[in-house]
Amino acid sequence: MTGIWAAGFWGLVGGSALILGAVIAYFVHLPQRLIASIMAIGSGVLISAVAFDLMDEAFKQGGFDSTAIGFLAGAAVYTAANIVVSRRGARHRKRSGSNPTERQPDAQSNSGAAIAIGALLDGIPESVVIGVSLLGGGGVSAVTVAAVFLSNVPEGLSSAAGMKAARRGAG
Repeated sequence: MTGIWAAGFWGLVGGSALILGAVIAYFVHLPQRLIASIMAIGSGVLISAVAFDLMDEAFKQGGFDSTAIGFLAGAAVYTAANIVVSRRGARHRKRSGSNPTERQPDAQSNSGAAIAIGALLDGIPESVVIGVSLLGGGGVSAVTVAAVFLSNVPEGLSSAAGMKAARRGAG
């Protein structure tokens, strides 16, 4: 398998975890604490992959200054976007649970969908990273594919749990 087909296959492998997580959450009742714990593990895995695999490669190719500027610029853009979205009424978009004290009338019914849309948008750079790892002529970065897969399971779990709590259908 070469080129675009290899990149597509490995992107599909990483992204399929979203569906796996969603199916598990839709058909199995999971306690809120378990979903939160799985989300924490998934985010830790992805942060570790970025810190040890991608940042090292960026440093080797671009040096310290370029890597640091890119890292800080990305963090600043993400933080600014998060603040803007929160101030425009999506403060509780990340809640996937069914705790009545946490419910917000508008936000709770759309929180699962917001997480699902975020996961979809998150998949674009993940797929790009997987594809770029193939450009050097070597194989795909197994660490990156594993990190993407392991971080996508909790995203699927969380979004499906939120949509199920909002009484949305499996489709």
